[in-house]
Amino acid sequence: MIHELTTLEIKVFSNAKVYAALQERLPAAGGTLVGAFAADIGDLSRVLLLREFADANEAYAAKQKLLLDTDPLGCAEWLVSLKSESYALFPFLDAPKPGVHGKWYELRTYSLRQGRLAETIDAWKDALPARHAMSPCLGVFTALDGEQPRFLNIWAYDSVDTRAKIRGDAVAQGVWPPKGGPANLTKMQSSLCVPLAFSPLK
Repeated sequence: MIHELTTLEIKVFSNAKVYAALQERLPAAGGTLVGAFAADIGDLSRVLLLREFADANEAYAAKQKLLLDTDPLGCAEWLVSLKSESYALFPFLDAPKPGVHGKWYELRTYSLRQGRLAETIDAWKDALPARHAMSPCLGVFTALDGEQPRFLNIWAYDSVDTRAKIRGDAVAQGVWPPKGGPANLTKMQSSLCVPLAFSPLK
């Protein structure tokens, strides 16, 4: 199974038109839509699409189709840039399930020191159950292309205030971060997003 995160940078105030185009075109774009989000805190005028593919062949066929399309996802008129990244779930996790998980979704990307990915996966396997009990973790994914090594983690929260409280409580209680984790990180990026109306993750 392969997951793909596609980020569309769009013209300012073109959001409504882009959302309508995506809702119409995504069913034929390949793969299964897992989540569709609008960035609200962080880099703005961006739409993030998380899709699931049965294997690498299906994922690359969809990527090639997108590259050759003269009107990618029906959004060419409003596109500033488009980026697609391939990911594999951490091996101990199940794929994200559709449903209502939170009003806010945080997509965090961590870059790692070379040679520390396996150690990181083990540390997250040990620590994640207790942290997940405080707020849902929808997935943790290893990057398969682009800058490596890095990984993506997705969290759901009811509000921005709730996010801040839970993150503070997790640190205070010793639940988070995973033991040894911060020492292996070289760069961190985060985007707080809201799910679009047609997103399977709500």
